[in-house]
Amino acid sequence: MIRNQAKPRVVIADDHPEMLERVASILRPEFDVLFTAHDGLSAWKYIREFAPDIAALDLYLPGMNGLEIVRALKQSGSRTVVVIMSGYDDFEITQEAIKAGALAFILKARLGLELVPVMRQAAQRAGLAR
Repeated sequence: MIRNQAKPRVVIADDHPEMLERVASILRPEFDVLFTAHDGLSAWKYIREFAPDIAALDLYLPGMNGLEIVRALKQSGSRTVVVIMSGYDDFEITQEAIKAGALAFILKARLGLELVPVMRQAAQRAGLAR
């Protein structure tokens, strides 16, 4: 089912405040950034409470990492589409994230080039008209 919505709703989580603000500033023109979180437990709380269309999560978050959140969302039947971000280029971790249910794995060094196009794909996966 395709929903018409002005902007896809997003939760962002990263434990580095500068990176969190960078991601939010890249996304704000096209996406409704509902919440930002500095740890995985807060991100998990926001995602469960507000059911965003998309979650952009750092792989390594304190409390609950990005892969744990992806697995928990999949197990709960959530429709939130997850994009994992990381500063580490590791093929095995990338494959693990995709296998766990993430739509994509983006290197933080490539956020400026890849984040918006991947988030648009996530919006389409979430059933939002673009």
